[in-house]
Amino acid sequence: MNLLSGMEKFGFSMDGELDILADDKPKKEAAAAKAAAPVVKQEKDFILDKKVRCPVCDKEFPIKAVLTTKLKRLEPDFDLRPNYEHVDKCKYDFISCPNCGYSALDTTFSKIDTARVKLIRAEFCPSFKPQPKEALPETYSYEYSIEKFKLALICTMKKRAKMSEKAYVCLKIAWLRRAQLKELEGNKEADPKVVELVKKEYEGFYAQAYEGFMKAISQETPPYCGMASEAVEFMLANMSVHYKKYDAAMKIIARLIQSPTTSRKLKDKCVELKEEIVNQQGA
Repeated sequence: MNLLSGMEKFGFSMDGELDILADDKPKKEAAAAKAAAPVVKQEKDFILDKKVRCPVCDKEFPIKAVLTTKLKRLEPDFDLRPNYEHVDKCKYDFISCPNCGYSALDTTFSKIDTARVKLIRAEFCPSFKPQPKEALPETYSYEYSIEKFKLALICTMKKRAKMSEKAYVCLKIAWLRRAQLKELEGNKEADPKVVELVKKEYEGFYAQAYEGFMKAISQETPPYCGMASEAVEFMLANMSVHYKKYDAAMKIIARLIQSPTTSRKLKDKCVELKEEIVNQQGA
């Protein structure tokens, strides 16, 4: 039965059965489909805009920072490189002033005394050439971040920073090159020359970081650039294995296992690394 029969005289031809819920059904179905669809998160979803004031030139400038509270931490690399889901936080672990060029790790950027500010102004800033001003990229690429970390490394040398800080900047660059290398090796269209360059820089900066930290633990008082001595030593033990310096690794492991300040969790990791070294030597 057509419940709306007779409406033809008003110009409405209503065929079929009346169903006042019909218009609402597609909306409900679309909403249900949308709710069921997984939300694909991207790097930009974890990035926010901030402003920072440079302690060298006293000018304010924008930076990109990571919303760490939203990040899901993943298993770190063998040398304690931190990993997170959806975003490589290491790319954002620097601050670089576009005006005077002063650059540093984000944890040390503002922690610069008057004497070192004078060194930067005298020995770094006169040589620095500001680049044409452009809007910050939505997210940092590996090349963009590495370029700024290299500026930070020059600054650490010019301001005569501690060896641990110089080594840590080198390590950050090496970590970024390693992650970039992993991406390139998974890309069949990657330029072999670019892959070779990235590989060389990774090994070069990694070697600088290793030698720098080995010297730092023998000369400086912990923490080393904000890192606990146990973490740095365990990292160095793993780096020693990378270079097949098994004796050096074993000495560090023995020291950590015997130390009363080493946590049980870290001691267990040391035992695992010791077994790995024994297996590698026997292979």
